[in-house]
Amino acid sequence: MFPPLSHLRRRVLAAAPELLAPLFFRCLSTATAPAARKPTTAVAVLWDLAASSPPTTLPLYDAAVRLHLSATSFGRLRLSVAFVHPTHRLPAPAAPAATTHLCRVCGRRFRARDALLRHFDAIHAREHAKRLARIDSSRGDRRVRLAAALSLKLSKYEKAARELTAGADAAATPADELGRAGIRVALTRTPAASFRERAQQVLDEGSVGCLMLVSGKDELASLLRVARERGVRSVVVGGESGLARWADVGFSWAEVISGKARNAAPSVSGKWRDRDVLKGLEWRYEEADDEEELVFEDSDGDGVEELARNAKGKPWWKLESDDEDSNVGG
Repeated sequence: MFPPLSHLRRRVLAAAPELLAPLFFRCLSTATAPAARKPTTAVAVLWDLAASSPPTTLPLYDAAVRLHLSATSFGRLRLSVAFVHPTHRLPAPAAPAATTHLCRVCGRRFRARDALLRHFDAIHAREHAKRLARIDSSRGDRRVRLAAALSLKLSKYEKAARELTAGADAAATPADELGRAGIRVALTRTPAASFRERAQQVLDEGSVGCLMLVSGKDELASLLRVARERGVRSVVVGGESGLARWADVGFSWAEVISGKARNAAPSVSGKWRDRDVLKGLEWRYEEADDEEELVFEDSDGDGVEELARNAKGKPWWKLESDDEDSNVGG
């Protein structure tokens, strides 16, 4: 005879809450956690560089990157075009009074850029050449292990060298800086006219749900009104002008550079979605509903017409007996 299994059943039932509790709370936490909704609206960025230039305290490349980050906060970036005159030149970024140049390899700071370049060539360039020579002189597995061990230092040196080379290239044009930031550059002799024509083309295609205009010309107010009529959200960068009053939301360059525009984009997009939902639920008066004719299926309509003829000329609440009583009293 086997021993009774009642004590084992009691142990399993007693341990069941402890085993099931983590799973229950895990499911509850995943069910109640709010899902982060990423905006899927297609966004187009059009930039008239002559009408709205970023501050000179920041390089053009950095300003373009931060503009892209703000645009992607409103949705999926579909189009990004900057209209630039071939002879357009931006002033050099204004450096602060107490500027120090940082070496990206060792972390040392230098007051003059020439001192940084001398330090970089004298120390880090030689070290980099020695590392490459060690890797070239190795063979087999030792070469593979040595390349893996020195890969971090090699990539760090190459990145620092690219930054120094890019900073030394003073002859870079705005088209080069914008292209490096991922913005397609359209060189044209009439930037304002090309800008307006491209914006109108984007609205006619209906391929985007949000249009970001980087311009400061008030003549584009009619274009923003067309965008609102077609249900396209509009964002204006360059809030110093009066053009931002006609847009759904406007930001200044200072807000774009500091990141305030990027942080405010999710709440603005949420308000737009709520407004669209309420607009779809609101009741609209239609005159066609009042003009519907009543049709009586049980009758041929003669009695209705006679009743309507008799009702003309007197209120509906008066009966024929009231008229007879008034005649008798007279």
